Amino acid sequence: MKRKLTLSLALLLILALAVVGVAGCSGGSETGGEQKDGPKIKVGSKTFTEALLLGELTYQYLEAQGYPVENKVGLGELAVIRPALESGEINLYWEYTGTVLIAVMEQEPSYNEEECYNTVKEWDAKNGIVWLPYAKYQSTYCIPARREIAEKYNLKTISDLVEQIKKGEKIRLAGFQEWVERSDGLPHVEKVYDFKYPRDQVRMLAMFMGLEAMKEGEVDVCISNTIEPRIKAYDLVVLEDDKNCFPVYNPAPLVREEILEAYPELPDVIQKLTDELTEDAINDMCAAVDVDKKSVEQVAKDFLTEKGLI
Repeated sequence: MKRKLTLSLALLLILALAVVGVAGCSGGSETGGEQKDGPKIKVGSKTFTEALLLGELTYQYLEAQGYPVENKVGLGELAVIRPALESGEINLYWEYTGTVLIAVMEQEPSYNEEECYNTVKEWDAKNGIVWLPYAKYQSTYCIPARREIAEKYNLKTISDLVEQIKKGEKIRLAGFQEWVERSDGLPHVEKVYDFKYPRDQVRMLAMFMGLEAMKEGEVDVCISNTIEPRIKAYDLVVLEDDKNCFPVYNPAPLVREEILEAYPELPDVIQKLTDELTEDAINDMCAAVDVDKKSVEQVAKDFLTEKGLI
């Protein structure tokens, strides 16, 4: 009888401890973030890899901090996601400063990060949309070179490339028609760097297919995007834009004003994520998705875990 009583008491104690443990765990997120009361933060994004990652990173991070969130990552491109933000269908997503300046405000491209950011921030304030501080990397144009070409001519900057072109060296460039002809494309590069690229050395390809031509050794340099996993995969050397000739496109979180009124600490919370988003970090994550074929969700989770954000 005494043995049965002892066993019963032991079982009751174990059950009580289990209940306390469950109660303790249910009060916050998986990282211990206290659950917050307030409106749901509906996180959206565009549909290309970099945008999907920015959206998923933000969604998982805020969820881990205890915010009520809804996942609308991959909602659509500018024509879909901008109206969704304005209408309140979503209330947070990452956008590029230059995109709003050019495509929404219909102004000329900007070549100054801070000036562009301040312009779009001030313009959107009247729309009840707040631009949080932008990430310190560009999702803009760049000119990568095949490594053997960069080493042969000691190319580190676009100015170095221009110097060789002026000497008469035959360095083949891959571009696409719109960029070669548009005023903010190759003509702008030529104006800023004071040279003329010989048109018999320019090969027209489909947009951003120059990287494939470089891989095959068919061209020597090309126009690309800075956030492009093939640059690293193909061991190419990005030439520094030492005269800032490319338009600025810094990504920044856009948040509806009422969300910040409900969660005034949110800018500081998101800044911890923004501070970790470098060009190398984004390119590595894009490569993990596009080259290694990992899921956006897993890559985002791995990054947040590595950085101690969740």
